[in-house]
Amino acid sequence: MSTRRYRSAIACQTCRVRKVRCSVSMTGVPCISCEQDQTECILKPRQGKRHSSHSHRQSTTVFPAPRHYVESSAAMRDTANQSNANPSSPDSSPGGEIVPLQDSQAPLDTPETKVSAASSEPSAADEEQLGVEMVEVALGHPRRECQVPYYIGEQTGGPTSTMHICTTDHLIPKHLLMPAAKPTTLTEDEKTFLRRKGVYSFLSDTASDSLIRAYFHNVHPIMPILEADKLLEYHRSKRLKEYNLILLWGLYTISSNYVPAEIYENEGFTSRKAFKAEMFARAVCVYNNGGEKNNLILLQGALLLGFWNSDIEDHMQPWQWSGRAINLCHVLGLHRDIDAIGYNPSITERQRSLFRRLWWTCFWRDRWLSVSLGRPLRINLDESDTPDPLVSDIAVDLEGIPESVTSAFFPRDLPRLAEYWIQLIQMTKLLGKTLMTCYQLRRPKPTINQIDTLEAELMRFNMPEHPDPILSRLATFYYYHLQLHYQAILITFYRPCSVEAPSDLPSYRQREWQQEMQGKAMSAASKTCNIVYALAQGNFFSFAGPMTPTLLVPAMQVYLLNCKFGDALSRRLGLNMLNMCMMILEELQKTYSVASVCRGIFGKAIQQLFPDDAASISLTHSLPEQDVTPVAELMPPPTSIPDTALQLELFGANVTKADFIDALTAEASIFSFVDMLNFSS
Repeated sequence: MSTRRYRSAIACQTCRVRKVRCSVSMTGVPCISCEQDQTECILKPRQGKRHSSHSHRQSTTVFPAPRHYVESSAAMRDTANQSNANPSSPDSSPGGEIVPLQDSQAPLDTPETKVSAASSEPSAADEEQLGVEMVEVALGHPRRECQVPYYIGEQTGGPTSTMHICTTDHLIPKHLLMPAAKPTTLTEDEKTFLRRKGVYSFLSDTASDSLIRAYFHNVHPIMPILEADKLLEYHRSKRLKEYNLILLWGLYTISSNYVPAEIYENEGFTSRKAFKAEMFARAVCVYNNGGEKNNLILLQGALLLGFWNSDIEDHMQPWQWSGRAINLCHVLGLHRDIDAIGYNPSITERQRSLFRRLWWTCFWRDRWLSVSLGRPLRINLDESDTPDPLVSDIAVDLEGIPESVTSAFFPRDLPRLAEYWIQLIQMTKLLGKTLMTCYQLRRPKPTINQIDTLEAELMRFNMPEHPDPILSRLATFYYYHLQLHYQAILITFYRPCSVEAPSDLPSYRQREWQQEMQGKAMSAASKTCNIVYALAQGNFFSFAGPMTPTLLVPAMQVYLLNCKFGDALSRRLGLNMLNMCMMILEELQKTYSVASVCRGIFGKAIQQLFPDDAASISLTHSLPEQDVTPVAELMPPPTSIPDTALQLELFGANVTKADFIDALTAEASIFSFVDMLNFSS
């Protein structure tokens, strides 16, 4: 057949003698056959090889530049220029190469074959060997060291179901550790492409130190997806260049929200958003083009990158990254209990802890993204039996870290923050129940018993109204942030109940019951504003994260509805609450574009609903009119107001008042209209 003419251009001496397919062009030295036979793998150059332009073209890079990173923005062009001059770049160091991390990242060293893994296909023997190793591992007789988690799936009749037929004396666990795949080797062209994109232009030690500390203080307590001791060991030993580059640039992306301005200014960036955009660009470039095969690394990277969006065109990026992370969870079997059929000795307690943290972080993102973007739930808990996360899961990889390092990089209230994370996951479960009960497209109308049962579960999460006075400022912020999540869930629950009565509620009770639900939604909105006021008075918004702006939205919508349908006094009170929230968003928009969009949406709504009262709201930067003057503010105005055009671009001049207000206050889309840009940036 014609395909036989396209044999690999390189084979080891042993495979040439045996006249068998050699995997050296894919795996590097040694090839699979030599490794299995424990023989020396020797390469012998082929004779008479022509160095024609055609052969040169065949060895060039197969990875095109991603469309996302065509250098169209001035910020990225400027950053690329400064990256080339950065003294910490590999190009400026002796040798110009990076020593690879053996177990988790694609090596950067070029093998003597200098052949990309993508330039040849695996042989049938290589593919068969994968199946052989699956059965050997399942039966407990692996021939190679096993490192990579593998999930064989359910017994639905697929190929992996055959493993259960191979033994009758014991049950085969569904979670196995497989031998690691041969790492992808990058050609010089591929490395040059990554270098041009800034992937190898590392930040200064001072910037790295600040960003890693910001991660452990502001991100890890609510999204504990990285192994802390490994990251800190690379940082302490000055080997961050050897740490997985997907995780490194992803960490820098999300941590850039919290570092002081001098950190990114010293790296040559004029704004926080430009710095964050460049960190994201480098992370995604190496994610797509770095040849990473470890699904755990890809899962962690997708979660880190899932908080990014910068403009209207990118507003679905978080949804896409979240979907990728959830798919990888299912591939790895993180949705299933590792010990479902008995204790699985092949998985360590440390791995169990990491798997739980990754799965429940994906679950948390799935539920809140579904609410904010108006998209269907991706995770079905009826198909999952992964145990709930534990407080100890966050501390499991801190053992062995010196006390001096722990105190330097971790908040002193980490045990309390771990408890808050557990509470947030439990709250998120109830958010999922609320969405399935009150919002799913094809659902029966809930009964009064279902509503009462769900409300009782929500009430059991009633937290103390005031934080413990001994808490640090960071822990106090996280207490308030947890309260904001809780009040948002309550509003999500009560809003549809105020317009749709249960199926078995007598008609004569419906109006009274709906008014009661409206009152409870208003109470939750009032508590939200009290929390926001406390955060502003205590100057806590420096700790605010990407999800903070959208947690204000449910309460703002309740007050907007109250202004529309209430009496004159209710309208004035509602406008005052909206004004306070608008000023908070004005402060947050210096870091997060979604805050700017929310200001634009609510500013336009207030202008449409109450043109005579618009002057009493702080709308100077949200509306095009030049004669609107703000009232005295709770906080000093920001020095610069970004994203003004972005706030106004969402709405055209031809939108009618009725259509606009109906869309904004539609009960079936509590968050989706306002939160169309999601949690981030």
